[in-house]
Amino acid sequence: MLEAIADGWGISLTDERAAEIIERLTCELSDSEAVGRVLQRLSAEEREALDYVTTLGQVKAHVLARKYGDIRRLGAGRLEWEEAWQNPASTAERLWFLGLIYRAYGVDGPYHGEVFVIPAEIQSALPSTRVPLPVFRVEPASTPPVRREEYDALARDAYTLLSHLRSHDVRAKSGILATNELSKVSRRLTSGNRQRLQFLHHLCEQANLIRRTGGSWRPTSQAASWLKDGPLTRRRALLRTWLDDPNWNELRLMTAVSCEETGWRNDPVRARTGVLKYMAECPTDVWLSVDSLIASVRNVDPDFMRPDGDYDSWFVRDTQTGQYLMGFHNWGRVEGELIRYVLEYPLLWLGVLAVGCAREGGGVAAFLLNAQGATILGLRDVQPAEETPHEGPKRPAPPFRVLANFHVVAPLEASWYDRFLLERFARWVDEEGRVARYVIDAQSIKPALEAGIAVRQIQAFLNRATEGRVPARVMQAIESWGRQA
Repeated sequence: MLEAIADGWGISLTDERAAEIIERLTCELSDSEAVGRVLQRLSAEEREALDYVTTLGQVKAHVLARKYGDIRRLGAGRLEWEEAWQNPASTAERLWFLGLIYRAYGVDGPYHGEVFVIPAEIQSALPSTRVPLPVFRVEPASTPPVRREEYDALARDAYTLLSHLRSHDVRAKSGILATNELSKVSRRLTSGNRQRLQFLHHLCEQANLIRRTGGSWRPTSQAASWLKDGPLTRRRALLRTWLDDPNWNELRLMTAVSCEETGWRNDPVRARTGVLKYMAECPTDVWLSVDSLIASVRNVDPDFMRPDGDYDSWFVRDTQTGQYLMGFHNWGRVEGELIRYVLEYPLLWLGVLAVGCAREGGGVAAFLLNAQGATILGLRDVQPAEETPHEGPKRPAPPFRVLANFHVVAPLEASWYDRFLLERFARWVDEEGRVARYVIDAQSIKPALEAGIAVRQIQAFLNRATEGRVPARVMQAIESWGRQA
């Protein structure tokens, strides 16, 4: 290798020992005039590659190989008899044989491994040339004909699930709630999509809002705290749970690909954190192209999901063709599709963004990061009207109304925790406009009385929730049902 470097720099070696050769090379490679002569003999691409390493300071080995070719690992014997430096296999190898780049061990974020750097002696002699690095840029899109947006729908469905489990003995089984159990609350859920229901149940369990207790699913004490939170705080808690959850694996849930269990593992937390990193750089309330987002991530940070740059050990197949999607050339069919999936499903379900399609049932072509989504992600300050208990003072919750026909009208902006308590003795009827309607009767109040809730507690709650405006005949009926229990 010393002979290869010397030959490239036009240095004649005779019978010097290795230490003497190293001293001669170090002196020559540190001389700015000698460096200048070598630089003049470089091709345009070789000079670009050298400037690229200079600009970054260190380049991960697989990134350098991807951009400027592999550097063969040749033993001393083969290197000598082939004189491989006379016919380098790539641009990177040419720099390697000239001694302009050096292999080392480095750390770059989550990456720990082989990097290439420019030796300090040469670095000091190089002109200060820099190359422009790729910049993240996402293109605007026209307003799509079909738009989907869920706002706080997932949080409202979580509330519905908590209320159902509070009022019913739902036996705990593996996986999500049984289909027959979900059918009992299907009228109240905003979507019947099976994977979304799995996501809802999984998120509630991971957020410690529900757990298996005594063989049944039950809300936890943490659920009460979550219900007392403000709307943005509740949604932010669900987002954080998803973001930190290693057990919900989008890559293995995508229908476009099939993952074979051969011992390899991907990190779903790293993948979604990588996607969110670039969502934070997108403007709000503007329709943006999904394709341009994917292309830009590929340009600036293609290894966001695989920091080691290994594109050959994940056994991922194309669902339709059965073809293995190995190699960096399949990035768009794996990483690209994962970015699209995260936008179309989890981030849509969590109310962070809206997605748009060219036609009903078509693929997602555009997305819009909405104002509340930006707030949930922490990208902008909370406005006074959106403040929550953890973010500052908020407007008083509107009161319930109890009607003489035993119906209770609860504004959807009312305290979710109060509605949760109401459903212990009132039966949900429907939701229309901005209110939910319930009815109180002997049948609805019976489980609460059997659970040890006193009549006076029910009456006190209704007085507080309605600001003391409960018809006398309703109070008398509750008293009567209590005596009959």
